[in-house]
Amino acid sequence: MNRPLMQIATMPAESVTADASVAEAVERMVGSGIGAVAVVEAGQLSGIFTERDLMTKVVAKGAEMATLAVRDVMVSNPIAVPAGATRDEAMELMLSNHFRHLPVTGDDGSLLGMLSIRDLLRHQVDRLRDDVQSLQQYLAADGPGG
Repeated sequence: MNRPLMQIATMPAESVTADASVAEAVERMVGSGIGAVAVVEAGQLSGIFTERDLMTKVVAKGAEMATLAVRDVMVSNPIAVPAGATRDEAMELMLSNHFRHLPVTGDDGSLLGMLSIRDLLRHQVDRLRDDVQSLQQYLAADGPGG
């Protein structure tokens, strides 16, 4: 079964504004145990800030997290997936672009949730576990009608 993305994605997604400090964004990420926050302006997804951005654009350059604005280090206009996309479409998009996080948006560009590669893999493992269980039940059935 290919569950709708909104049943797999983290909702609501953690978000910050572009004016937030990197320290604020990191605080949200750590507090929620997540690796990315969406950047939302006027109700619309405008960017994404990830652990990778933190390491390559902040820590590696010795920037001051308390005074650096997220807008200066976020990925602007990120690729997002519409809520109606399939799990397989989202997985392909993430793998082909080397993303670990993918915003899920509504038709109007509003942020609906955040999908992580971990979410997708957990769902895939559950699907495979169900398939194995079904096969075991099929193989264990014997006799007429079994």
